[in-house]
Amino acid sequence: MKLGVAENIEREVIVGKNSTVWRELARRSDIAAKFQVALGHTEIHNARLLPTDRLWVFAYSKKTDENAALIEELARAGAAEYVYVSSATTNVVPYTRCYNYPTAKLLAQNLARARLNARVLTIGVVFDRISELPAGATIATSYDDLAGFMLAPRWPDTVEQEVCLFKPCERPFRSKAEAIAFRLYGYAMRALRKWPCVLRPVDFVLRGMGYRWYGYLYLSNKTWFTTTS
Repeated sequence: MKLGVAENIEREVIVGKNSTVWRELARRSDIAAKFQVALGHTEIHNARLLPTDRLWVFAYSKKTDENAALIEELARAGAAEYVYVSSATTNVVPYTRCYNYPTAKLLAQNLARARLNARVLTIGVVFDRISELPAGATIATSYDDLAGFMLAPRWPDTVEQEVCLFKPCERPFRSKAEAIAFRLYGYAMRALRKWPCVLRPVDFVLRGMGYRWYGYLYLSNKTWFTTTS
């Protein structure tokens, strides 16, 4: 991989200043010093973007047409380089499109590649402390790792290759009851195959119990561990 500092890039710009991940990153002095311009998606039209900017796109919508409109607006900006920040959960889309978030992210990621020739930075569940993650094994990205990459990005030799900035992190279940619920949920997922969204009522119950490993995150984690083992 090569150091991602092109000679014609003079300014780093964030698109998606209201995203949870960016708000956390912006609290760090080194990040705040380097990324001094942060825009909301509605501010792009009137922003004075330059051909020497590198745009890091954290913004996204659950609606495909809104993501497309944003990417078209960014294309008109004519920046030197674009980085689309995607999600590790997009790996569920080849199996099912019943989940809105990973489907919208993958469609936007692909469009950003096609229209912007964007580099793709794929991250997992972002955390500050391991204790913040769901129980079980999770594909995750620490804020330290994400900040470190953004301060000194290293890219593959070709723009078509994405950077997967995540790793497996594991936490014990809080109780035997949660471990049993996890196994039973897995049995149901396998039985439903392409229709896991049938379990959405169960997901609401699990969320109410404080369990956060359900839904597309469960399916994504299982898929990553199956394909990489």
